[in-house]
Amino acid sequence: MNEEVGMASSNEGNLRAFVQTAEQAGGFIWVITLVDFTAREVKRAIVSEENFSTSDAARDAGNDRLKGMSNDH
Repeated sequence: MNEEVGMASSNEGNLRAFVQTAEQAGGFIWVITLVDFTAREVKRAIVSEENFSTSDAARDAGNDRLKGMSNDH
């Protein structure tokens, strides 16, 4: 299950952020991807530096990071 947060802005197009997890080095990491659907391009991808023991733990940490970033926006 992926978390999605809309970040629509008239100046920035139709932006959406997604949290996904990936297996790496015997653990899991989160990946946050910011996509501009109006421009049809990936604006930014952020990858965690920390490994997590489960995919769920990585997803929860990624969702927390995304929520924190959304509050700053």
